[in-house]
Amino acid sequence: MGLAFKHFLPPLYQQILPDELLRLSIHETKATCDSCIKVPQYQEDLKCCTFHPFLPNYLIGQILLDEKSKPSFITETLQHKISKRQYALPLGIVAPVRYQVEFNELKSQHFGRREDWLCPYYDQTLNRCGIWRNRGSVCTTFYCHSSKGSKGKNFWKVALNYLSYVEMVLCEEALVHLDFSPRQVSDLLGYINRFDGKSSELKTDSMSLKTAKNLWNGYFDDQESFYIKSLEVVKSFDRKQMKESMGDLGLNLTAQMMKVGEIWKT
Repeated sequence: MGLAFKHFLPPLYQQILPDELLRLSIHETKATCDSCIKVPQYQEDLKCCTFHPFLPNYLIGQILLDEKSKPSFITETLQHKISKRQYALPLGIVAPVRYQVEFNELKSQHFGRREDWLCPYYDQTLNRCGIWRNRGSVCTTFYCHSSKGSKGKNFWKVALNYLSYVEMVLCEEALVHLDFSPRQVSDLLGYINRFDGKSSELKTDSMSLKTAKNLWNGYFDDQESFYIKSLEVVKSFDRKQMKESMGDLGLNLTAQMMKVGEIWKT
């Protein structure tokens, strides 16, 4: 028995993504996060979580709201990143540039084996993801093995492209609604997936106060509220608005998803 695609995604996507896509019945049994099949290639207490994911602004807002009713170490982690200016940006929280540069040079044999690369949102007590319900696109679509073999791996590759685009569309929509200019949005996008950095960026995981304030466009002193406002913008969307925001590229990516999704019907 398969699980509908919507159950792989953060709940807030259920009101804005195409219903036919959300209903795709997916049956993955080979790779599970609770029982890592890559052990001992990966360390059992690290799994494939030696990666610092990008968290979109609106998902941070959702996590902060969820944490109010059931606080965990995640609250402290997010607040630490904000207070220490560790690349908590209006676009979302990214890995420090130093981390990104070194990770992009990382040899594959180190993946799953370096504790210093462990995701900051990983619950080491329970040995599992601490933000599972609101995890980002990379973590949602990472399957080292698929029940459908190479076709399944291709499905998740297409799903990553699709969900990454969804994240960027929603992040940018939130920024526009909160009075960020196209130039400011472009500057923020420059902090994603870096292969090099300035000497100052490679020496510390904290941004300078001046740089951070400039990037925050007047919201620097109340970043948690900003993330929640970003969530409110996204929650105001319906499927029609989302379709318009995604444009022709979004239509093409959705069509690709439905095409490769046919594998789950056989």
